[in-house]
Amino acid sequence: MPDLPANRWSTFKKLVIFQVKLAFDAVRDLFLSPISFGCALLDIIKNNSDEQSYFKKLMIFGGKTDVWLNLFAQHDAIEVKPTAHSELVNQDQITPEKDQKNADQLFDKIEDLIREQHAKGGLTASAKSTLDSVLQKLNTNPTSKNTDDNQVTKPNKDNH
Repeated sequence: MPDLPANRWSTFKKLVIFQVKLAFDAVRDLFLSPISFGCALLDIIKNNSDEQSYFKKLMIFGGKTDVWLNLFAQHDAIEVKPTAHSELVNQDQITPEKDQKNADQLFDKIEDLIREQHAKGGLTASAKSTLDSVLQKLNTNPTSKNTDDNQVTKPNKDNH
């Protein structure tokens, strides 16, 4: 049981990061979808070759943002396995590099800042303490609570 709060915070952190990444992914998709139609239309009108294709350039950009976002941690491994993108985009163009910046590094920096504030006893320390206490109360068995605290006093009809 002593590891329970740490497990809660680890799960909570993963959830928050995943939700923010999903939001980034959704916004990216909302922008790329109409742009892809424009790129494809320009390629059709101009009869662009594969090297000049706006659509292919957009796919390369999308692949790079996918690596940066790393939504499902699929780009954590050093070894790159062939994917469905490999026919559209050369793997070396979207392969994650060791020193390449990504969303996970951004979240690590944010976490470091929060940890610094927590160590200094700032607002995050009191917020974490309050949230821990609320989660602990939610985790306790409802039958073990004092029923006097949960009773609502009703007005007596005889007094009126």
